[in-house]
Amino acid sequence: MKFIRLRSIRDLVMLVASSPSMNVIQHLQSGDGHIYYIIGGTMSEVFLFFVREERPLPGSFILYNNFSGDISYSDRLRTDPNITSIPIVEVSGQDIIPPEQLHKLSA
Repeated sequence: MKFIRLRSIRDLVMLVASSPSMNVIQHLQSGDGHIYYIIGGTMSEVFLFFVREERPLPGSFILYNNFSGDISYSDRLRTDPNITSIPIVEVSGQDIIPPEQLHKLSA
């Protein structure tokens, strides 16, 4: 598995918004930080694209305005034509990211 740290949540949202097959962002609290990630890849490689935030993002959905490019947060799904609602899936446990790697991602 390859790890790709992105600069901001906007970069992660742009990956999801431009992907025909990816439509959720996963959230995992790790130590004092919050890891937001998606998993992608090819037939032979798995990539974990992630962003580490100090605080949890507000809301259960990230709203991406396809027309203006604005990003906002909500606890409700929006169905406006220009809005893509990206669910934030809360991960309570996982064994995809090895503990030693998780420690590195949290730093």
